[in-house]
Formats: sequence, structure tokens, C-alpha cells
Amino acid sequence: MARLFVSATSQNVGKTTTSVGLFAMMRERGLAVHFIKPIGQRYLVRDDVKADEDAILIRDYFGQAGTLADMSPVTIPRGFTERYVYERDRAAIYASIDGAMGRIDAGVDVTIVEGTGHAGVGAVIDASNADVAAHLGARVIIIASGGIGSAIDEICLNRALFAQAGVEVIGAIVNKVLPEKYDKVAKAVRQGLRNQGIEPLGVVPFVSALTLPTVRQLSEELGFRVVAGHDHLDARVNNTIVAAMTPQNTIAHIRAGTFVITPGDRVDNILVSIATHLVGKLKDRAQVAGILLTGGMTPDPTIMELLEESHVPVLLSDEDTFKASSRVERLTVKIRPADREKVRVATELARKHVSLDKILAAIGVGDSRRPQ
Repeated sequence: MARLFVSATSQNVGKTTTSVGLFAMMRERGLAVHFIKPIGQRYLVRDDVKADEDAILIRDYFGQAGTLADMSPVTIPRGFTERYVYERDRAAIYASIDGAMGRIDAGVDVTIVEGTGHAGVGAVIDASNADVAAHLGARVIIIASGGIGSAIDEICLNRALFAQAGVEVIGAIVNKVLPEKYDKVAKAVRQGLRNQGIEPLGVVPFVSALTLPTVRQLSEELGFRVVAGHDHLDARVNNTIVAAMTPQNTIAHIRAGTFVITPGDRVDNILVSIATHLVGKLKDRAQVAGILLTGGMTPDPTIMELLEESHVPVLLSDEDTFKASSRVERLTVKIRPADREKVRVATELARKHVSLDKILAAIGVGDSRRPQ
């Protein structure tokens, strides 16, 4: 049994997509593979259990055996960190992790252990990524975001923290490289990592489809109320516009999958969004993904009826347009179990750009190639 710890140089650089891709590829090779997120910072309540979102994704999409409580043994609720600094209990944290690992590891070839952020995240509760990886005797891969200098610098910095904890870093993956710069960056990154004695395990291009939310995700993540189009919330949002302009200018900015944010009393822009959507459906052109009404205002019931009949999902926020649009732009989009296309894309990217053979060899796992 081998333990592979997936770490990163910061948040939102692709740990989850990498873990998903590795999990899928290992299964395709016939390996028995399990997943655990020892410390979860973003959690949901599922089956009366607080579980990290990534654990829920792996369990629900891949059907991993075992319980969510074991896949996500420690979650960090609001206020936990402040309490911990006064009431340290390292033993309790690691007892939960060890108990879960003992059950997760049973009968598997590889356990993928996903970290949280950079190597030092969690130090405040005596459970940094470096500490947890050392405790578990796991080998580490580091994920960094696209670029050359900053990516290599950050990988080296994180490797130093793991080395200080006595943890072996088997290599690094540079993710989200702009496609137009891919060839140049990939060549330079591979050489730059080798110059530092770090094995390049993959260079993965940026794919915008992995970063796009659905209207349902905007509603659930940001607390917007659904007031129309309840059956069409899975529309994919490709771009967002703030429709505080004149209607003719609003039309010019609407393209396929546009999410329109407008004050609830701007009936002109609401109607032009409906019209553009319906014409788009008729002529196979740009269709509106959804509309967010701001200021806590909904238009006249006759307009609301039109919105419902247009099948455009409509959300409502009590915030002003600036605050609501700012939160939409800042939203970090996580892959969910229902995002089958995103899982497919993540897996295909890993197959094409990540060297699974090098990873398996580095953690001492043979390629069984048993059919699933």
C-alpha cells in the first residue's frame, strides 16, 4: 500500500482536478485506489456528516467504498482555529486521521491524500500539510499554477517545508498554463524544475470549462434566491455582464451562456435579456444562461410571468449590483459530482499531460492493468 499526498503552492491551483484525474487513471490501470482529505476547510453536511467537498465529489462520482466520515475525518468549522490556539489538542486531530486512514487503507494499492493549500497551511492547528504528510509517511507531489519563474520559485519554497518535515517530494505538476504559451512554458518549466532537482511530472494547459459555474452553483454558493426558471438551473455560465447600460448596449454584450446582472427595477434590460434569449433559441444563437436581479427588487408580476415562461433561470439578491456582481466574480468554482463533463475533462487532461508511470514508480506501485 502506498500513500500519495497531493499538495499545492496555494489554493485554487488544481489539486482537486489533479486528484480526480489521478484517481480515474489509477482505476483504469486496475489499481485499487482510495481517497482521503484529512483536513477539510470547505465542507458540506451530507448524510448528517460534515465532509469536505472534494471527499463528497470522489465518493458520489466514483462510488468509493467507505464512509464520508473516514474520507473527511477532520473539518474546520468557523471559530475552530481561534479555540484551538488556546486549547491545543494535537492528539485528538491525529487520532481522527489515523482511525480513518486505518479503514481507508485496507486492501488498497494507493491512497490519494489531498492536502489543503500550500505546505504550511494548517500549522496553526498543528496539522500543516507537511506535518500530516510526515505523520502518514506519504510521498508528495506539488501542484503549481502556470508560469515559469513564480511556479518554480513557489515549488522550491514548498519543497523546503516538506524537506524540513522529512517528507520526500517526488515531483511537481504545473497546471493552468495558457494554451497560447503552452509550448514555451512547458519546455522551460521542465528544464527549470530539473535544474532544481525536482522531477517534472506534468504540465497541464488551462481549460476554461473547468472554471465555469452553473446558475445553480451561483445560487447555492452565494445564497441567491431562485424566483423563476427552477427547472433550468444547470445552465452553464460562460460570461457575466452587469446590465446597468442602455438596452441596445446590453444586447451587444450578450453571447452564449451570458449571466446578466441587473437591478430588479431595470425592466428594459430584463425584457431585452428575455428577447435575446428567445431569439437565440429560435435561430440557434446566443442564449442567456440566467439573470440576477439585485437590490431585493422583483419586477411587476406580468414581467415575472414572462420570465417564467421564457425558461430563463432568475435569481434574486438583496445586495446592490456592485456587491452582488463582485461576489459572483470572486466565486471559486469547485467540481461537483453532477459535473460529469468536468470530471471527463479533468481525467482527459491528466491522461494527456501527467506522467502516471513516473508517479507510480516513485511511490513503488506496479502497474497491474486489471480491467475494472
